[in-house]
Amino acid sequence: MSYIFLNALALNPLEIGVVAFTAIGFIIMFGISSSGGGYQDLVRTTLKNDELRRKTFKKK
Repeated sequence: MSYIFLNALALNPLEIGVVAFTAIGFIIMFGISSSGGGYQDLVRTTLKNDELRRKTFKKK
C-alpha cells in the first residue's frame, strides 16, 4: 500500500528520506512535550475557561 502511495507521488529517494526524517522528528518532539506534561496545562486552562463562560451565560 505504501509503495503505491510513494509511486503515485513520484517521490525520489531523497524526498522519501526527508519525509521519514520529518516524521521521526515529529514523533520525538511529541514524545518530549508529552513527557514534560505541557499539554496538561493546556487542558486545565481550556476547562477553566469553559467553566467561566458557562457561568457567565447562566447569569444572563
